[in-house]
Amino acid sequence: NVLGTSYESLKAEMMVLKNCLAKNYLIEDLMNACNPSVYPNVFKLIQVAITIPISSATCERSFSSMRRIKNWLRTSMVQSRFTNLSSLYIERELTNGLKNENIIDKFAKKSRKLDLL
Repeated sequence: NVLGTSYESLKAEMMVLKNCLAKNYLIEDLMNACNPSVYPNVFKLIQVAITIPISSATCERSFSSMRRIKNWLRTSMVQSRFTNLSSLYIERELTNGLKNENIIDKFAKKSRKLDLL
């Protein structure tokens, strides 16, 4: 009763919603099928369920990543570099697919204040 709902009404809504969904479904399908005016209790429960993993696991992973980066490059880094390295490390699933050659080519094409050669 934390969400201000009764157990019986939540159970009834879940049974009706279960019949409206396919056997295998994604969270997007559940959100699309769950109209807040028709299933208010289930909608509240879904909102809580999709919020908890973000608020706990992602923050914990971010803080441990920052600690790892800070220990690794403790004295040779300014705040902007630390922020950029943290973002790259935290979102490493996205950056693992990047090819090093493409990054090097983009870096080489940038204009410089000083000529390197």
